[in-house]
Amino acid sequence: MNRFFLALQFLTLFRVKKNIAFDSLELGRSMQYFPVIGALQGLLLLAAWYLLSTLLPDSLVTAILLLLLVLTNGGLHVDGFADTVDALAGGKTPEDRLRIMKDSATGAIGVLFVALLVLIKFLALEEMPFEVKAQALVAFPMVGRWAMVPLAKWLPCARPTGLGAAFAGCGRAVFLKATIFTSAAIVLLFGLLALALIAGLGIIIYMSARYFKRKVGGVTGDIFGFHSEAAEVLFLVLALAMTNILSLEE
Repeated sequence: MNRFFLALQFLTLFRVKKNIAFDSLELGRSMQYFPVIGALQGLLLLAAWYLLSTLLPDSLVTAILLLLLVLTNGGLHVDGFADTVDALAGGKTPEDRLRIMKDSATGAIGVLFVALLVLIKFLALEEMPFEVKAQALVAFPMVGRWAMVPLAKWLPCARPTGLGAAFAGCGRAVFLKATIFTSAAIVLLFGLLALALIAGLGIIIYMSARYFKRKVGGVTGDIFGFHSEAAEVLFLVLALAMTNILSLEE
């Protein structure tokens, strides 16, 4: 259970256990629980949706849910998304891009892309059919946390220190456990056909990993955050497309 609590305290602001042993191997091995933490965040969103939807308009409830997710993460992934976009837009060499990522300031392009990111999440959730919205609320944070695990498995660290270097313990067994849990949960929520969503996301993440290997030489904490946010958006859009296609066939 130590690794579960380590994952919980790394990914969220919840502090439920003190004096947890922290080292790169343990943090890497704790990644098997990343999708579990995401599912718990999704259940929190689901409970908030059931409660607030009886009191407030749907669009306002959706906005509050997105705010709640950011708050439980401490804004960590959104910040990584913005820093990565800034680095890709402004850096000419791997060294330049790593330097921009390390800068605490957020550029105009990063702010713009964060706004678009939140807008697409909002619209996707708003347009999600009611009969699958509960499943989507549970699933998309889970998929976002899972998306970081393949990167730790496939990419070397771009820096000798930092968050990227802190996941050295993520090996094949950790990757398989996280992927099997995520796939099984998606099938339970959406049906067997939804496995295609995870497979498609896996291919996209693999291609993205190769891209970032060329651009910065590996993975950083910001790149983890970028992929977590991007995977959430992609999953919501793909899930919405899948449900619309299935409804047309009925």
